[in-house]
Amino acid sequence: MKNTKELKKRQTGITLIALVITIIVLLILAGVGIAMLTGNNGILTQAKLVKENTALAKEDEKSLDKVNRYINEKTMKDNYIDINGDKATVPAGFTVSGKKDEQIIANGLVIYDIPESEISNVDWDMASTKYNQFVWIPVTSKEAYQRDFTYPSYYDKVIGTTPVNSAFTDTGYLPTDIQPDVDDATNNEIAEKTAVLKYNGFYITRYEAGKDDLNVVSKQNAMVYTGKSQIDFKALGKTMYGESSIYVKSAMCSGIQWDMVMKFVDGKKDGNENTYDVRTYNSTRHTGNKTKTGKNLADKVQNIYDLEGNCFEYTAEKNNTSELFIYRGGSYVCNNIGFIVSRRVSFDGNPGNDITFRAVLYIK
Repeated sequence: MKNTKELKKRQTGITLIALVITIIVLLILAGVGIAMLTGNNGILTQAKLVKENTALAKEDEKSLDKVNRYINEKTMKDNYIDINGDKATVPAGFTVSGKKDEQIIANGLVIYDIPESEISNVDWDMASTKYNQFVWIPVTSKEAYQRDFTYPSYYDKVIGTTPVNSAFTDTGYLPTDIQPDVDDATNNEIAEKTAVLKYNGFYITRYEAGKDDLNVVSKQNAMVYTGKSQIDFKALGKTMYGESSIYVKSAMCSGIQWDMVMKFVDGKKDGNENTYDVRTYNSTRHTGNKTKTGKNLADKVQNIYDLEGNCFEYTAEKNNTSELFIYRGGSYVCNNIGFIVSRRVSFDGNPGNDITFRAVLYIK
């Protein structure tokens, strides 16, 4: 009986020792496990790093995608959102600039027609002389998209405003798919407005028309395309992105579109950080001699160049004077205060060494 009690005591002691040892081992294992989970090289820490690195990789991919995604996609309305939350439509086949100061809609969003095969190796410092560029002009409503008769005019004489109903939309300037069946001022104005409001804006060439052989280009440091009549320029405007273009169509800038550009640039800072007033003559905008495109920072505003100070620009707009055709902007000559960016000037439509045009893009 005594031996049995001693055996039970011994077994109980062994069991307690085993339990203590087990607990100690479990605590050690728990400590090791916690260290493996939460230490600098722990599973949880590593998992967190992997998650963070994945997120960063995705952000990098998004940044790259921001430049590339418009190349292959079908154009979708409001497919671009800038850092301010503003929206624009970038046509498929084009790409947003890789320069930060050209990515903000309110400051002049710039797009380039860079081929897909070249997009991954673009030298953005040289891109402005190599590829066509366009600036987005937002249009908020059909009420906003109107001709502005308050801009000054040369209508028989230099006057402070354009006589109401004296200027009207031209014929024969709209591209295929936009041109209405009846080619007259009223129908063309409606068709133009409908095409613009479809995407809440349009693109205007960043520079006045440049010439590359016989092709119209919008590139910095290009020879200005002069020596053609207004009618010739209307036809050339449609060839910049013509029948073979899938995503956009091009045309000569109309009078209403010029007015919309005036509203977009008025009161903003030029390339020298001075206020750009579209109703005031500023001699610094005028080059003095005809230069290549995009040479004068005083005539750069909202990422658009050459609006006033290099060559006059024919528009797809007419009036009811003896000289039917209207050009806008001003010449490189800098001694005439009538040559201001917003003024309508009546002319005969003939070629001039200081007269060119500017194209716009309609998104299909």
